[in-house]
Amino acid sequence: MAKTTVKVEGLRELEAALSDLPKAVARNTLRRVLKKAGEPIADKARQLAPVKSGKLRDSIVVSPKLGTKAGQKEFAAAMEAGLGKEAAVGAMRDARRAAKGEGSFAEMYVGPGRQPHAHLQEFGSVNNRPHPYMRPAWDAHKDEALDIIKGDLGGEIMKAAKRVAKRKAKLAAKGG
Repeated sequence: MAKTTVKVEGLRELEAALSDLPKAVARNTLRRVLKKAGEPIADKARQLAPVKSGKLRDSIVVSPKLGTKAGQKEFAAAMEAGLGKEAAVGAMRDARRAAKGEGSFAEMYVGPGRQPHAHLQEFGSVNNRPHPYMRPAWDAHKDEALDIIKGDLGGEIMKAAKRVAKRKAKLAAKGG
């Protein structure tokens, strides 16, 4: 499926404020805003998706996970080598950790989850004409999504900073 990347420039103050937060807090703050921004796109895609059984429509999600297959090969190779399930799980975990650093600091996926033929609906095939539902949803709501990000990110960063400060004060009061 097509991957669209949007780069927003000119938000240096927000980036500086995010960098003052702990890494996990900053990532989760970004994910909350991106999830909220992705919902109008997902809602429109659900409206436009072809409905035969409803599985495609119902599978459209806004999620930080795309359902990666990282580590599956390593797991299978360890099992075939007779290393046992514990070693295979360890190999899979190591591969997933190694792959985790790839990509952006925070990403959000909007689209059908675990529907093997969803792309055929969007783009068509030799035997079937396309029935686009994701691209029109993106085109209809991309500006709204960007407005949500621009409008909400500052407030979410401030809330997160207050929570972090409160947590630090509480730990300091306990003597920690």
